[in-house]
Amino acid sequence: MKIALLAFLSPILVSAEGINKQPEKNFCNTPLSNEINQNLKNINISGNIENGMEAILDRRVLRVLVEKKSSRCVVSKIEKQLLEEFADEYNLKLAWVFSDSKDLVIDLVRGKGDVIVGQSRNISTDHNDHLQYTHTWANSEFKIVQRNDTSRIRRVSDLAGRHVAAYKASPVWEYLTELSKNEIGMTLQEIPDYISHKKTMERVKSGQYDLIAFDSIFLDEQRTLNYELQASLSLTNNRSMAWAVSRNSKDLHKILNQYLDKQHLLHGSTSIHYDDLPSIKQRGVIRIITDANPSHYYQSNGKLIGFEYELLREYAKENQLRVDVVVANSRKEMFELLFKGRGDIVAASLPSISLSHNSLIKYTKPYDYASPVIIGRSKDQQIIDTRDLVGKRISLSRDNPYWEHMTRLKNQGYDFELIEEDSDIATVLLKVAFGVYDLTVMGGHQIRSNRIEAMGLKTEFILSEPLAHRWAVRAKNNKLHNDLNMFIKNEYRGVKYNVLHAKYFDQPYLKESYNDKINRANLLSPYQDETKFYAEKYGFDWRLITALMFQESRFNPNANSYAGAKGVMQLTKTTAKLMGLRDTRNVEKSIDAGVRYLSQLRNRFDKTILINDRMWFAVASYNSGYTRLKRAQALAEEMGLDKNKWFQNVELAMLLMAKPYKKNGKKIRDCRCGQTVVYVREIRTRYFNYIRLTETQQLAMRPMSRKTKQFIN
Repeated sequence: MKIALLAFLSPILVSAEGINKQPEKNFCNTPLSNEINQNLKNINISGNIENGMEAILDRRVLRVLVEKKSSRCVVSKIEKQLLEEFADEYNLKLAWVFSDSKDLVIDLVRGKGDVIVGQSRNISTDHNDHLQYTHTWANSEFKIVQRNDTSRIRRVSDLAGRHVAAYKASPVWEYLTELSKNEIGMTLQEIPDYISHKKTMERVKSGQYDLIAFDSIFLDEQRTLNYELQASLSLTNNRSMAWAVSRNSKDLHKILNQYLDKQHLLHGSTSIHYDDLPSIKQRGVIRIITDANPSHYYQSNGKLIGFEYELLREYAKENQLRVDVVVANSRKEMFELLFKGRGDIVAASLPSISLSHNSLIKYTKPYDYASPVIIGRSKDQQIIDTRDLVGKRISLSRDNPYWEHMTRLKNQGYDFELIEEDSDIATVLLKVAFGVYDLTVMGGHQIRSNRIEAMGLKTEFILSEPLAHRWAVRAKNNKLHNDLNMFIKNEYRGVKYNVLHAKYFDQPYLKESYNDKINRANLLSPYQDETKFYAEKYGFDWRLITALMFQESRFNPNANSYAGAKGVMQLTKTTAKLMGLRDTRNVEKSIDAGVRYLSQLRNRFDKTILINDRMWFAVASYNSGYTRLKRAQALAEEMGLDKNKWFQNVELAMLLMAKPYKKNGKKIRDCRCGQTVVYVREIRTRYFNYIRLTETQQLAMRPMSRKTKQFIN
């Protein structure tokens, strides 16, 4: 499956009247191209035709019914991405068919579309008996959005004397109208329907609107461009967002549910946060932005390692934080992810020479040093200084931090050919070894991990004195910046640091080359084929099952727990018998039984619960038992928490259940539920990190555009 969390493909736009009519020019910022229009000219996508999966596959077009609302898009980026990835998986084109809200279901029943999107489970219609909804893929609520420099709205009474703007057609309008009539003195403004979400946000920033009521499902995509704004008070209960298909389209309904079950989990893997260290500690997670690289971050036999990763994991331990890793494909993307709130620290051996002053970024103290080194072929004559570069063809990867250094040398009059290679350092090294280029440049710290001698390469000479490596954070995150500096001051060249540095950089050789390690990013476990097969069979992402298996047994088929659980999936005797498994040492049968059991657990939870939470409930039940999980849900409800959300809700009830208490003078511990909370969080972290590693590998294998420019920041 081709997934790129930050890349949104352009869908096909058509009107409800037919493909040849002029399409909407700015719907969701994806106009219809003439080329696609020509390709679909002979396909009747808006007539009364069958809307079952077989018919959809035959015509290779999925017709998406969506409500037309002037210039506003009712489909969020995440929903659009889910649809595009589903279409991509089945080799389908997307055709957007516009309809008035009152006609959506009628058009679906009459065969003018295949699936209704952009709606909740309770579409207001007299034809609900003709519909069936998919699993809930998101929850949506209306929130107050305000400027950061205004008093935060925490309760309804805080709206007194304030002006709140909203779309009249929004579900929250009636509620706001009632509020404006009562004693709090709130003034309600109507946002014209032709004003887009983007322009609405701009009006809040400029002060034209004091406050707005905004659908939370669109918040993430707008917040990346609106740092000055914050979401505060929730005005409505959650709406369960789901897709609707005809009741006759049972096969389409089943396939969409299977897709959502295994796919939607990963779309929550990079939430947007801009906050500083105190809030990071509240979340319990610090997010590192880096690349898949032997000296930065990679995996071996399911274990996540790398110098940058392990060093920052030490920092995280000191602050009782978990580490999430956001893998970028280029240095440019690293900083884009930082600016968009997708991560907290850029950690990728950033040498000082490549770091320009930027008011949005702060760099830490140096935590490592390395010199740029000229690399050439072993069989060629040794060169000893910059004068010997004359006449040479020198290539650097498109993201090499030493590009600017080499450019300056060339501008000083050294007549060599400098070539920007559109690939990673490993590929450039191979091309030098094969004679495509004469030389390249890499950091001295990378030489050992790339085993250049084994490739027929050698170090020629050092270009400069060692350059400082620094981490980067957002400029406004002063507390994080200061705390990282204190960590570096305390740890640099200390015992832990030296051991870690020696592990990656100071030993004479590694058993595996760069290519070996990066290629193994797609081999997360020794049983990957079996895992993929049974994950697909039962509707899971294979990387989630791999993360669970690693947590349970470290892939050891002979593993035994104190509770009597056995095998790679650590099934108890009772569960193994229930699943028909006789030999827990049989890896394939154990994986089949374990994944089938997880599927059964997932199916026991209410289908209206958000897919992510049903999945985490199932994972928690796998560890603690279904009955105990249901007790935790009931306790969460008593505590005033959301019984249908795992993180920060039911998991808190689990922690409370884990506390010992006295009964008849005896100390009683109800359960070891705290272990379950840790268990789920560790699996989630590993799962998300597996996703990023494998997707980076897939992207690295695709041809890159020559238009990509070097990013020196």
